Amino acid sequence: MGKRETKAEPAGQDQDPLEGLKEYMAAHQKESVFQQEAGRDTSWCLFLHGDQVKTGTVQTDHTYEIGFLTGEGVVEKIHKVNVKLLCEASKREEVLERMKRDEALKEAPEGPHFGPRYRHHIKNKTLYPLMNRKEVLFFTTLEGEVLRGVVAGFSRFEIRLSMKGGVSVVLLRHAVFDVRDKKGRSYSKEAVEKTGKYW
Repeated sequence: MGKRETKAEPAGQDQDPLEGLKEYMAAHQKESVFQQEAGRDTSWCLFLHGDQVKTGTVQTDHTYEIGFLTGEGVVEKIHKVNVKLLCEASKREEVLERMKRDEALKEAPEGPHFGPRYRHHIKNKTLYPLMNRKEVLFFTTLEGEVLRGVVAGFSRFEIRLSMKGGVSVVLLRHAVFDVRDKKGRSYSKEAVEKTGKYW
């Protein structure tokens, strides 16, 4: 008999997709763009519920609210749950060019959801492997904005998304309705727990 040929296993196939997750969360879970930017001069564009957009700087960061200095020179108190996503003001037009809309959600939007029980959660053990393999994903907000990109990082409260051309957007996790890949597979907590496939 001839010598049996064996196929080489793809590199990294046996690696645990969750290896390093515990350490990653220990280092990043408390990160907050609001805390990081409070008191700085960087101009940000906030996309708020009700299809509102405000431009200004983060003056203060508190547990549930931020103090946001608008272009009119007024410091507004904005509840964090009212913020869907944000980007640096200089990138606003690029973000808008890349943003699509889910018309069904646009016509019948959800939120804001102040109670966690009403939110559409995405598990850390789903996000972590997707981030590591640089999966192209489509994030849909509660009001139907659809953003395509790869996960650049995440914390307990936020998901940092790198869009085409390296344009960076910060999504607030409480404002996410769903996340899907190119094939339309949903990675929401509800979907992955139904199938038992988390990544």
